[in-house]
Amino acid sequence: MEFAPNVSFRAASADDLPAICEFLAPFVERQQLLQRTDSEIGTLIKHGFIACSGSTIIGFAAVEVYSRKLAEIQALAVAPSFQRQGIGHHLVQMCVERAQRENVVELMAITSSEALFMDCGFHYSLPNQKRALFINP
Repeated sequence: MEFAPNVSFRAASADDLPAICEFLAPFVERQQLLQRTDSEIGTLIKHGFIACSGSTIIGFAAVEVYSRKLAEIQALAVAPSFQRQGIGHHLVQMCVERAQRENVVELMAITSSEALFMDCGFHYSLPNQKRALFINP
């Protein structure tokens, strides 16, 4: 997939923490992402990826590895002016590849953007028909 010439992708680093927190804040304010502490975001950075336009962060996603069996894509966000350009799709693919390198058996995503994840190969159930069930405690 081709992106605008000034769009690049890379693994996140601890040095990116302040900029990532600042980037995610408007998504939290609009209740599009869960609020996380700087420490929690710092933990996500270990398996996190950013998209940049020049030196400005325009996208972020991370894999939270719970165990060798299960991981989850967390905090996927793309700046509104860069949405629908394949950036979110590429960030998801980077997360999938990281989960593969970590030998994770199942990778899940809880999202309101189901079309994006389904386009990336996610399904509502695994081949052996496992399904996630939820309750509001």
